[in-house]
Amino acid sequence: MKFITFLITLTIATFTYAGTGHGHGHSHGNGHSHEAVKISKEKTGEIGRKQLQRLVKAEKLDSSWINAKFDASEQKMSNGKTEWLVTFTNEKGVKGKKLFIFLTLGGEFVAANFSGK
Repeated sequence: MKFITFLITLTIATFTYAGTGHGHGHSHGNGHSHEAVKISKEKTGEIGRKQLQRLVKAEKLDSSWINAKFDASEQKMSNGKTEWLVTFTNEKGVKGKKLFIFLTLGGEFVAANFSGK
């Protein structure tokens, strides 16, 4: 009897948690996609600036970087993936004068360094 009760409970739980809206198949049929929307080149400068400010606030960069000049954005291949490479210059930088910020094509922060690699 306990076994039958267990099977009924398991069956109900399966349907409850796997019902509509809970499946994770990739053909939704409603235009929904799990791929990130690619951002424009113009938007990368804005996102790069926000990431630069975040790094200053977290004390990963010295405060002089707040006034850094946006240089350029370009798409580059890195580890087999295309990413945005956003560069800023700061002549008063302590560790380096040029900062490279890597973003996914969707605009998510990947990394930042002074080497560009």
